[in-house]
Amino acid sequence: MSVAAYQKANQNAENPRQTEYRAFALFTRAMEEADKEDNAMERIRAVANNRRLWLTMQMDLLSEENALPDDLKGRLLSIAFWVGRYSLQAMKGEASVAPLIAVNKQIMEGMKPQDPTKGPETSPPPSGLETKLSL
Repeated sequence: MSVAAYQKANQNAENPRQTEYRAFALFTRAMEEADKEDNAMERIRAVANNRRLWLTMQMDLLSEENALPDDLKGRLLSIAFWVGRYSLQAMKGEASVAPLIAVNKQIMEGMKPQDPTKGPETSPPPSGLETKLSL
């Protein structure tokens, strides 16, 4: 089996949550690498791709088929709107990409499957964004 065929089979086996997690991981890593390299074009590309991810998420959250609770949808939409506005500043070099990376990591943390033997997570995320974002 070729690597491409294996990757395609692996992607087909993912559930939607795993696919979303992988997308967030991919775009977060790209922003981290562009920020480390201090490469303006790569930063713009990485932030623009991340912004598209959030716009796609925004469209899904606004669709009637989305089954998430209204409160959670509202909070995620608020973050999506913020990401859209903030991304424009980050692409111009007027703002750091660090808050975008932190938000993505916080969302990824919320997507991780819970270990039923350990109960709910009790320690707060290291960034402290949970109070700012009300997630």
